Amino acid sequence: MTVSAKLSYKTWFVDETTGRVLNIQALYVPKGTIGYGDIDIPIQGPSDLYIGKDDQVYLADTNNNRIVVFNADGQFMRSIGDAEGKGVLNSPEGVFVTDEGVIFVADTGNKRIAVFDQEGHYERGYEKPESSLLPGDYHFVPSKIVVDKRGVMYVVVKNSYQGLLRMNEAGQFTGFFGSNKTELSLLTRFKNKILNQKQLEKEVANRPGAIENVTQADNGFLLTTSSGISKGQIKKLNAGGKDAFLNKSFVEDQLIDTAIDSDNFLYCMSGQWGEITVYDPYGNVLAFFGKLDKGASQQGVFNYPTSLAINSKKEIWVADSSLNLIQIYSRTTFGEAFLHATKLYIEGSYEESKAYWDVIVKQNGMLDLPYKGIGEVLLQEKSYGEAMQYFQESYDAEGYSESFWSVREEWIRNHFVNASFLFIVLIVLLRWMYKRYRVRMRNRVQSPALAKYLQEIKDFWFVMLHPYEGFYRLKERKISLLMLAAIILFVIGLRLLSIYGMGFIFHPYDLGRVNVLLEVCLLIVPWATWSISNYLVSTVKGGEGRFREVLQASTYALVPYVVLMTPAILLSNLVVLEERIIVDALIYVMWIWIAVNFFIMTQVIHNFDFLEAGKNVGITIVTISVIWIFTIILSALSYNLFDFIKQIYREVTIYV
Repeated sequence: MTVSAKLSYKTWFVDETTGRVLNIQALYVPKGTIGYGDIDIPIQGPSDLYIGKDDQVYLADTNNNRIVVFNADGQFMRSIGDAEGKGVLNSPEGVFVTDEGVIFVADTGNKRIAVFDQEGHYERGYEKPESSLLPGDYHFVPSKIVVDKRGVMYVVVKNSYQGLLRMNEAGQFTGFFGSNKTELSLLTRFKNKILNQKQLEKEVANRPGAIENVTQADNGFLLTTSSGISKGQIKKLNAGGKDAFLNKSFVEDQLIDTAIDSDNFLYCMSGQWGEITVYDPYGNVLAFFGKLDKGASQQGVFNYPTSLAINSKKEIWVADSSLNLIQIYSRTTFGEAFLHATKLYIEGSYEESKAYWDVIVKQNGMLDLPYKGIGEVLLQEKSYGEAMQYFQESYDAEGYSESFWSVREEWIRNHFVNASFLFIVLIVLLRWMYKRYRVRMRNRVQSPALAKYLQEIKDFWFVMLHPYEGFYRLKERKISLLMLAAIILFVIGLRLLSIYGMGFIFHPYDLGRVNVLLEVCLLIVPWATWSISNYLVSTVKGGEGRFREVLQASTYALVPYVVLMTPAILLSNLVVLEERIIVDALIYVMWIWIAVNFFIMTQVIHNFDFLEAGKNVGITIVTISVIWIFTIILSALSYNLFDFIKQIYREVTIYV
């Protein structure tokens, strides 16, 4: 029989260009668990993990009132804080070890910081510091702690919105550090505007979110972890308290803890989903992995994770207070290649990273970063054409633009003279052909039908430059349906050409996933509903225009789309990212011109003055909104009715 096996969780990422969730090979896999038969007393309610420079692991075993020490292989070594005397711990929730081996414990139940030497002997304790700067009702209940090289302690105090409490080696309070910013809701902002001072004093004070965890990086930066806020869930604070992430918003729910490895990659634990998120040193998401199942007891699956830490082998250790154990994850070969290549890429070592990217691309072609990395290598090697292809594969508009700049510069240098000569010849030839055409058409007897179509084409171009007079020409005339249909089809064709024919820097995404029907509808449906709504509103408001006049004037109002979109598409394939403002400006002018044409046609066709036309346009826009809402509701009801009939038919065919 065939047998297969797979991990208990998925490793995935979100494609930035398409928003799709894509599964990839595992970056980390379960290596083992610690906490049952390999320890003197089973772990009960672990709260915090710390891994020292020598890879020894320190665990805050909260419900057993002790700190447990494991060696690098996860073997139990000793317990700290469970002996009689001043060093007895009470529900410790945090632990930190200095480079010299001094152990600092957030002794939560005793409301103090307990300090032990390398051998686990109690040395001293720090209780609530005496300071006039601390509020009288301030409750010193430490839950997490880190200590910098100067001996300054940074303490996470439960339910404290002021930030980390900072104490020096003498136990003196030296201020709060790294507090979160207060987030004001729209309701709070509204209350601040309308309520007086006495009323505001009765309102519940809006406090910033509390810091719930803290970690120290090798370079001395402090990583604070907060949940329940929309920005700054993770902060990377320097000695001055400045956040290197600039209060960035991270996509994390119920963030529990953050760890950082020697390459400055971040690993964050989500309490809601039980997933570990891997970030690059700049806080950009690389991948997610893990799973939460409170009813399962399976390796690789969490029940209630409380802390994570990274050792020198880049292994992830995760404490789970429900399963009462530690789970260890090791990097896969793919994960090592991917993260090492990413590190080299971030450092700018593109040439060195190429070998790793080649391996990753062969194993997984869905990731964008490898193509971007290879593109950077080719760019450094001045293989600009190939670099463009790789940047296009990774949907990197900036890299593509940089490569295209060099390709364009080289083409101009080699072909500018010949291209200029051919361009001049082409212009002269077109002028000669146009003059011959005019002479021939002037001497030729035209049929009435052909003359009518030619006049309608002339009117189309006349509206472009003389909209008032152009729409007056259209009034009370009967433009052929063939001409109107040709204009609409031409507009649709240009819309499709703008999707598939514009330069890559304007559409840096997978064109195969574009909904063509939706794109066409987004252009045609507003035009159609405008024509109907404008006629209905103008009829009620005393407008003179008939529906046919409104329809043909609304169609001719699209003339800027035909005239300006064509050069915009051509230019989009010639400009680089720094020059795209030229094309963007052309498109903005086009839409403004179309809007002005719709206003003018309303004024001319219905014989309104300026203010009447403005009111009519406003009511028309409201009517369009009503039509769309009604259509959406009717479509939803029709779908439900169809589904109801389908289910009845299914029941009848199955049971009758």
